[in-house]
Amino acid sequence: MDMADTKTKGNKSETRDNFDYDGFWKDLIKRFFPFLLKRALPELYKKADFKKEPRFLDTEFRDILNTGKREIHKNPHFADFLIEVPLKNGKSEWILFHIESQQGPGGGNITERMKHYHCCIYAHYRREPVALAIIASGRRKKERFYSHSHFGTEIIYRYNNVVLAELDDAELKESDNPIDLALYAAKCALKAKDETRKYKYLRTLLVLLSKRGWSDEDKRDLLLFLERIIDLSDKGLEKQYTEFRNQLKKEGKIMYIPLGERELAEQLKLEGEQKGKEQMARNLLKSGVSLEIIAQSANMPVEHILSLVN
Repeated sequence: MDMADTKTKGNKSETRDNFDYDGFWKDLIKRFFPFLLKRALPELYKKADFKKEPRFLDTEFRDILNTGKREIHKNPHFADFLIEVPLKNGKSEWILFHIESQQGPGGGNITERMKHYHCCIYAHYRREPVALAIIASGRRKKERFYSHSHFGTEIIYRYNNVVLAELDDAELKESDNPIDLALYAAKCALKAKDETRKYKYLRTLLVLLSKRGWSDEDKRDLLLFLERIIDLSDKGLEKQYTEFRNQLKKEGKIMYIPLGERELAEQLKLEGEQKGKEQMARNLLKSGVSLEIIAQSANMPVEHILSLVN
């Protein structure tokens, strides 16, 4: 399965039109969380304890919004997360993330949304969250904080903002922070008005990625994000891009696992019993997933996986 195909989960197919941007941003944040803090919240980055995993407070967030639904946000072009970050001093901070993707039409007053979330969190847990809004819609937001004045009563709520349209392209391209390349890819997606420009941006991003000294796993996961955010659909250009990407892969400059294969491998990681893992490994082999991917995901020797088909 390549980037132009549908994304499969179980028996359901998920196309570009109803793609889970909420989950995709969540995956990106979880995978490159320290790098995101370094870019957006440098003071907190210095105090965070990255030896401990941050905790996504999905249940707590649903509770404060008085909903049992797993889909916390209502607009599919928004993503909202509450994350607990361990600190070096043994304490923790809560971070309220609001992300507006470039696919969305905008959708209301973000400042009111941020203030509402703050009030709910404080009312339920007496916690003052660190708040961050990431605006990836391509629009320059005039509203950078919430303010309200009423008969002598005044409220001002300021929070951190990362506005994609205001980030410097050259700085993002030269940065050694993986999250900056993801942000640059999102900017490219905003500027790409036709398939030819998408193709050119993808090649540029791929070259930038290949030159970085990051781990194979970092490059692989970033590449999945780059391809999904650019969303090239022209079959002819897609073929040219795939050939270019495969050449870089042969040269050992990038590591690539198609999105569908990665999801099958993730299923394998979740299998607890040995028999279940072995059966899943057989299924993956039949699906054409490489031995290396299966071995890494199942924590099995290649020889043992080969023995399963004999």
